[in-house]
Order: sequence, then structure tokens, then C-alpha cells
Amino acid sequence: MHGAPLPARRDFFPMITSRRDYLLRIIDEVGRLLTRLVFQRRNGREKEALQSVVEACERLFGRAANEVFQFTPEQHFLMLTQGEATEDARAKILLYAALNAEAGHAYRGLGNEAMARNSFLNALRFTLRVEKEFPSSDAPPDYAPKIPELLEALKEQPLDPETTELLRAAQS
Repeated sequence: MHGAPLPARRDFFPMITSRRDYLLRIIDEVGRLLTRLVFQRRNGREKEALQSVVEACERLFGRAANEVFQFTPEQHFLMLTQGEATEDARAKILLYAALNAEAGHAYRGLGNEAMARNSFLNALRFTLRVEKEFPSSDAPPDYAPKIPELLEALKEQPLDPETTELLRAAQS
């Protein structure tokens, strides 16, 4: 009448802890890659910085670049947040936003203004969505893009309606 007994709760903790440890290692590793690419970009090595962005995205998503970049930004958001605890989802999205912002700087340094704008716009959207969908009373991590800096980088052209609405909601 009663099926097999459920395993004791302690049996679940090693899996949860190892998943959390794994995620923290990924976040730490991507953070180190972010530090490296900032150094590369600031030293005029924009192409190397972009390669570091690709490596960091591969690590963050756990997929090869050709797989990662076939998805839309909306799909990226879902891939990074589904099934994650709020604080983990927030950290992953802010890392991805930081990678986009750094890619924007690198593209701008290479004179590719269209890719720079797209990267800065993605960084802004992801940063604003984190504030809306995963609010926190804690200050954002140091690596998180700063909204005023992203707006400054995007000032040459008006923002699209979706981004304007996200910005308006964040300022309310």
C-alpha cells in the first residue's frame, strides 16, 4: 500500500551542496576571466578581450560558443535563470551583463560601433531586468555594470521602446 520509503532528507544535501559549490566555482571562474578581459581591453588588446568574452560565455553557459550565440538574449536570460535560486540567477545575469559591457568597450575600441551598441544595449537590458525580476537589498557586486555608464555609452541614439520601459520601471 505504501511505496518505498522516501530517502532521508540528509541524502539530498550532498547533491544540493555540490550543485551550489559547482555554481560558485563557475561564477568565480567567469569573474576571473572578466578581470583578465578588462586588463586586455585596457591595454589595447581588444581582439584578445573579445576572445576572453567568448571563453567566459562558454563557461557561464556550459556550452560551446557556436551553441551559445545561436540563442536570443531572451533565451540567454532564461538559460541563466531557470531553476536557479534568486541570488544565483542574479549573479549569473550580472556577470553576463558585465561581459556584454566589456564586449561593447572592445568593439568600440576596434571601431565596430554597431556591435558596440548592441553589446551595451544587451548589458543595459540584462542589468535592468535583474533589478526588476531579481531585486535585492544588497548592493550589486563590483563587476556589475553601472546603469549611468551604460546610458552614457548609448547616448548617441535613442533607446528602443522595450529598453526605455525597463529604464522607466527601474527609476520608479
